[in-house]
Amino acid sequence: MADIIGAMYILLDTARASDFVTDNSQMLNLADTFVSSLQNDLHALQNALSESDANALKSLLHTLKGYVTFLCNESLANQLIDIEAKAREMTAEQLQPMVNALLPALVNMHREVTDWREHLSKGS
Repeated sequence: MADIIGAMYILLDTARASDFVTDNSQMLNLADTFVSSLQNDLHALQNALSESDANALKSLLHTLKGYVTFLCNESLANQLIDIEAKAREMTAEQLQPMVNALLPALVNMHREVTDWREHLSKGS
């Protein structure tokens, strides 16, 4: 099922989920966790941007790198890994344009995973 659904997504790589889980209920649990975590982190990321909080931005980028990259396509994964690595030596002002450029992809990733979760829940 993940392979059929995967063709509809640009950022989400559902085939990667198969490396971590083996059945639909586990995939649904993974999708639920991912949607919730990404929603919370997107909100926190926007707050950190508005407050110019470099430490929070760095921490959130590190957190996002830790879990987003295992379900997204290689291009987004590499972009997130690169930004997180560069962030270690940057100020909030230097990070803001990079994070602002990344936000649309993360929002789209959240939308795609939410849609994937809906497809998975119909199959359970």
